[in-house]
Amino acid sequence: MKQIVIIALLFISLSATAQEERHNFYVTGKDKGFHFSSFAVKAQAWLHDVTAKKFHFLSVSSDEEAVQKIKRILDKHHAKIGSIWFDSHGLYKQGYSSLHIGNNEFSYKNITDSSTIQYLQQLSAYCDEYTSVGIGSCYGGATFTFPGNGIAPPGRMNGDSLMIGIGKIFSNSHIYASQSWVMNKPGIFGNNFAFAGYPWGKKYKQAVWTPVWGYLGKWKKYNNSTQKMEDINTVALDKKGNINIRMRDYLELEKAQRKRARQVKKLESVIVTTTIDTSHA
Repeated sequence: MKQIVIIALLFISLSATAQEERHNFYVTGKDKGFHFSSFAVKAQAWLHDVTAKKFHFLSVSSDEEAVQKIKRILDKHHAKIGSIWFDSHGLYKQGYSSLHIGNNEFSYKNITDSSTIQYLQQLSAYCDEYTSVGIGSCYGGATFTFPGNGIAPPGRMNGDSLMIGIGKIFSNSHIYASQSWVMNKPGIFGNNFAFAGYPWGKKYKQAVWTPVWGYLGKWKKYNNSTQKMEDINTVALDKKGNINIRMRDYLELEKAQRKRARQVKKLESVIVTTTIDTSHA
C-alpha cells in the first residue's frame, strides 16, 4: 500500500511539472538595414505576440538583453520556458555552424567558454525536460565538410558540437538544429514546412553549396541528459510557438524531390564547367 501511495505521489508531481505555466519565445536580432525577408518574418512574429497567449516576440541587440527580457517575463508569471526559438542568420562563408543572438556569435569555438555563455546559463533555471530550444540558423546543426572558398579553407562545419554545447547549458532540454537552410516562408506559425529551406537566389546555384542541397530539410535533435543525437524530420512552429517535428520528411514530398533534382543537376553542370575551365587555366 505504501509503495502505491509513493508511486501515485510521484506521478502527481511529474504531472504538475509538465503542466506548469509555460511561455514560448521567438528571439531575433535587430537588423542594421532594411531586409524584406527579415521584416516579413518579424512581422509574423510580432502579430503572434499580439494575438497568442503566452507567446513573446523579442528583438534584441545581445544575448544579455535577451536573457534579461525573458527572465523578467518568466519571473512575472512564475513560469518556465516551453519553447524558445533563436532566429539567426548562418554565415556559410565562414565555414562553420553558428548561432547569433543580437551581436553575439556562438559556435563550436566558444560554446564551452564560461565567459561567453554566462548569460545563456541564467536561463537554465527556467528550463527542464519539457523545454525545447530551436537553433534557428541555417546550417546550425551541419556536420558535413565545408568545401572551402576564398575566405575559409575546407573543414567540418561542427554543428553537432554547437548543439552539444547548447545542450550542456540547457541540460535536460531538447535542442533542435538544421543541417541545411532554415528559410522563412509565409506562415511560419502554421506547423508546416516553412523552415524546410529552399533558396532561390543565383548564388545558391554555385558548386560550393552542393553539400547544403544534400541535406535539404534535414534536422537534428540532441538531449544532454541522454547524450543522444538523432536525425529527425523537418521542424515546425505551431500557432502557439511550440516547436514540433513534422510527421513527414520534407523530401518525401514529390514536389520537393523534383525541385532538388533540378537544382542538383544544375550544380553538377557548374562543377563540370569549373573543372574544364581550371584544366585550361
